[in-house]
Amino acid sequence: MSKELNLFNANETDDNSALELPCTTKPTQEYTCKDESIPENASEIVAKMEASSGESVSTPFATEPTPATREPLPEAVTGSHLARMIDKIQERKDRDNAEIELIEKGKRIIEALLFASNEPLSFNRIRDIIEVKYPIKPRNLKQAIAELRSEYVQQNRAFRLEEVGNGYLLRSCEEYSVFIDQVYRNRRTEKLSHAATEVLAIISHRQPITRPQIDAIRGVDSSGTVAALTERGLIEAVGRLEAPGRPTLYSVTQDFLKYFGLKSASDLPVEEIAP
Repeated sequence: MSKELNLFNANETDDNSALELPCTTKPTQEYTCKDESIPENASEIVAKMEASSGESVSTPFATEPTPATREPLPEAVTGSHLARMIDKIQERKDRDNAEIELIEKGKRIIEALLFASNEPLSFNRIRDIIEVKYPIKPRNLKQAIAELRSEYVQQNRAFRLEEVGNGYLLRSCEEYSVFIDQVYRNRRTEKLSHAATEVLAIISHRQPITRPQIDAIRGVDSSGTVAALTERGLIEAVGRLEAPGRPTLYSVTQDFLKYFGLKSASDLPVEEIAP
């Protein structure tokens, strides 16, 4: 049963007298304010209410708000352990950055190698060349090749990185073949390199001849020059030598005769090479 007390009347001193309060008590001894405004003598009112009920009173203005307390960090992530965690994160970040930088360098090296080569380069050959200066993991090399191939497509380049057989090469797009053909239409005006002239001289004087035989005469590898001359149509494969490995035999072509202004192959001295 709730009892109304007039705690604002200073003349009333009898606790059993009927007093008029702005708050009413509930069975739980909590007081609900009818007026949300805080009276000036709030603390005095609360003291009288507690004295009359014999219990503490909970009111919106009776206590100050308790500031939130921060939970202490678990012991496992404090002090030196936290510092070690930060160091590990930084080490991982530095390692990732170094790996990204190596892949970028690898892409530029691969591009240069394929640009300079007339023949497909195998994965292992590319790796061996790069590792002369930059040790690179197989997975990073594969990523570099894949990214380079993707970049050419995304940038709409006129050539593509393609895998042919067991190697990689740069190949111009088919749509530009009509323009590339114009480059080789008048080969007479093109100047041959010293190596190409030397190989042509050997083939024209000793045809048919194999590439190993050409290498033996020159003392250096001629595979790139032979491939370039074949692509330009100045020499061609005419058969295979009946010897171990059956190497390909090369001779000059009609385009070779046109290039040098010769009437026929009879104008060239020919010397057979015994197997």
